[in-house]
Amino acid sequence: MPTTFTDQFWLIDPFSPPPPGTTLGVFSFDIIDQNDNNLINRFSNDSIDDVDIVSSYPGDTVTVALSGGGTVTITGTTFYLADGREVFTPSDGSVLETATLVSTTFVFGQGSMPVGDLGPPCFVSGTLIKTMAGWRAVETLTESDVVTGYAGNQLSLWKVLKRRFNARDLHANPKLRPVRIMAGALGSGLPERDLLVSRQHRMLVKSKIAERMFGAAEVLIPAIKLTVLSGIFVDEAVEEVEYFHLLFDKHEIIFAEGAPTESLYTGPEALKAVSPEAQEEILTIFPEAADLDYAPQPARFIPSGKLQKKLIERHQKNERPLLA
Repeated sequence: MPTTFTDQFWLIDPFSPPPPGTTLGVFSFDIIDQNDNNLINRFSNDSIDDVDIVSSYPGDTVTVALSGGGTVTITGTTFYLADGREVFTPSDGSVLETATLVSTTFVFGQGSMPVGDLGPPCFVSGTLIKTMAGWRAVETLTESDVVTGYAGNQLSLWKVLKRRFNARDLHANPKLRPVRIMAGALGSGLPERDLLVSRQHRMLVKSKIAERMFGAAEVLIPAIKLTVLSGIFVDEAVEEVEYFHLLFDKHEIIFAEGAPTESLYTGPEALKAVSPEAQEEILTIFPEAADLDYAPQPARFIPSGKLQKKLIERHQKNERPLLA
């Protein structure tokens, strides 16, 4: 079954760009992963804005001057579409804004864009996190605070990263809107209050269905994959949002509003889901993450996209909670 995503784009071909000084506006288009293989390319009739993809070039860059001052270089993928348009979308976690073109670089090799490059995984402000000193709002946490781990262990917080998006940002890029998990929607009365997280933030699923499918009762599933279930949905009513990343010395399971969920997951692929500034901070703490051979151990098994979908479908069909 096809899966639809929404992402942000500039209308530009870095191989043949317009003159420096050209204004680049932000467009929001749907992306359809036709065979749900978590790769966006031309080989499976994938499309953008209902138009087939002809070719794709991951690794292009666009450098722009920002309206607030300064310049930024954004790495992403350029897609050529069957209607003649060329569109560029970030793969480094950047959020596009209307900006002025400075320069571009381009690659010659074609490739795919993993859907995992879409959207940063994080909590929203106001989320209560379990710490050794009790429940704390995520925005009050600071480095060296001690958070309670899944096994009741003490986890020293290494870094707190945050980023705010206003109504204009959310309108320009709907994928930045949070997923709302209503109180009790996961099962066992969890979360204890409504929990808002970014689309790609993974929640722990603990069930016999997971154990039969994967040989592990506990797996991590992105929140956006849970939105087919009752009480879990992209919250279109949110007008602004501030996201927080919690970073420990390794990938951890912690508690948010009582529900088990992940901390920020570092590594070459995971780092693409945060901003360039966040990447710089993470790599300062974890320089080994820059090594392409470095593969951090996930806190729990993370199934592939197709298996994630199948797991949730089985829970839905059998009317079983995600947290048994």
